[in-house]
Amino acid sequence: MANISSGQGTRGRTGPREWRFVRRHRNGLVLSLVVALMVGTWVARSAAWPLLWVAAALAVAALVWWARARMRLAREKRLVGRVDLSEVDRMSGAEFEEHVAGLMRVHGYTAVTVVGGAEDGGVDVLGRARDGQAVVVQCKRWAHPVPPNEVRAFIGVLNSSHEGYQGIFVASNGFTDAAAREGEGHMVLVDRDGLSRWMGGVDVPEPPRR
Repeated sequence: MANISSGQGTRGRTGPREWRFVRRHRNGLVLSLVVALMVGTWVARSAAWPLLWVAAALAVAALVWWARARMRLAREKRLVGRVDLSEVDRMSGAEFEEHVAGLMRVHGYTAVTVVGGAEDGGVDVLGRARDGQAVVVQCKRWAHPVPPNEVRAFIGVLNSSHEGYQGIFVASNGFTDAAAREGEGHMVLVDRDGLSRWMGGVDVPEPPRR
């Protein structure tokens, strides 16, 4: 597999920038409003048909879900974009896991879930790559490089409880040479420089296609 190497974090206040999404997607929002009004008019004229009420409710719910999902993604993209490596270095382990999950979501990963905790079993984040491949992510926000025993432990996770998943190991301060050799061919390794490029949208780590 690839080795991406060089060689509150994502949280923030919202403000007038929220309206950038509205301006950027004004045509879609106007279209959604027109469709909702058309459906409402149709339902009002056909109130005796219960199925039309159901169809209208589903259509409106879908439009609301779409708009809210797009706004959440736009907000998360903006918040993630504000973070630099100096802020990463001040994050707790849990904040770093959330940051990595945010990076995954804004760069095309789906079904992203933060699992990390005291009993995470070596799994911090789950998700699916753009091609649908299931991935499991280990995150280490450490002040020193990750040693080989941690990489071996993650290989054990991939070969046991998460067989069939592709692994991504993200380390804010990289890996020792021995750890990098240990992980080669078993997972995608994202070191400090790789993380910086990912945060800049230059090099998004993805598992290889099977």
